[in-house]
Amino acid sequence: MSKAAAKRSKSSTTPKPSTISQIPTPFTKAPTILTPLLDRLDPAQVYITHIDRLPPDHKKQIFLIPVLLNGSIALLLLWRLYTAIPIYWAIVQTLLGYTSSATVDVVNTTRREQIWVLLRRVGMFLFDFLLFRFVGPWPLTFFGERPANPVVWRWRLGFLPEEVVVRVSRGWGAEELMKGVKQGEENAFFKTRILPAIDGVVLRRKTGYLLMDKSWDLDFELMLDAHALLKQEDIKAARDLDKFVLVFMDGVGWIVWQWETDIDVVQDRRKKVIMFKELLTKLGKESLFFKWMEIVEEERDTDGGFTTAGQQKVAERVQREFEKEGVDFEDLAKGVGGLEELPVEGK
Repeated sequence: MSKAAAKRSKSSTTPKPSTISQIPTPFTKAPTILTPLLDRLDPAQVYITHIDRLPPDHKKQIFLIPVLLNGSIALLLLWRLYTAIPIYWAIVQTLLGYTSSATVDVVNTTRREQIWVLLRRVGMFLFDFLLFRFVGPWPLTFFGERPANPVVWRWRLGFLPEEVVVRVSRGWGAEELMKGVKQGEENAFFKTRILPAIDGVVLRRKTGYLLMDKSWDLDFELMLDAHALLKQEDIKAARDLDKFVLVFMDGVGWIVWQWETDIDVVQDRRKKVIMFKELLTKLGKESLFFKWMEIVEEERDTDGGFTTAGQQKVAERVQREFEKEGVDFEDLAKGVGGLEELPVEGK
């Protein structure tokens, strides 16, 4: 989990006089609407924000897995402590010169037996060291890390239809991205760390909690802060935090790249719809396209959107209609880059 929260310093984020020409492509000067959030960021790190719009029930199912896993590990560690403490205490008593259950009778035991006792104890020491050194931190950070951890995050936030996800760079930062001759999109870190992290397919299929990897961590405190800012209306709407890469540049201040705007989304969806229709036309199944549109319109809510149940109903009805015509809807949808998000919002 990120330690950035403990290192943040507002004084270090004050930009020096500069010109816009210094800002590398595709970044631009951070809009003032983001200032309440930027004041909480660590200038040494790179951040990615987006809105997780996957269904709350799906988020619950995903989060239940690490809860059960870390809970089981915690119980295992507690059990090991319960069984190991008496053994280690007996060994300590022996080292202090007292007779205990761990004392070896060197007179009535053979050298081979003594070596076997030694090897068993060394093996026990090694096992316990590896267990608590490498496995122990998992439940400790999951349940107890401060100022925030996954459990605190979920306890305070719950499971919402729209959740602000804030990722922070792990093992690299603003210096690697913005220092040197190649900056911005020409930088190797931009190509190998940022672009894979904002892949549209990944963001549509994975909840925010599953986006942690060797290059990115989640900043749970910042995610709670972001929702607090939205609640206080210091930031007006969740979409104002959607799909941003944020980095601090010396002499400029905070700069951002919004990799996809609402206009981009609409245009991309229109292109996919056109491609989808063309594919069906080539198959001689153009009527299925209009059937698909009809089903989508019939299942819309009054506000033009969909409930989770509505989305599922659309998927089931569409699958049935396409199967009647001998067409695999999923394969066809993959051919245009996926249609999962198309019916979710109004036109």
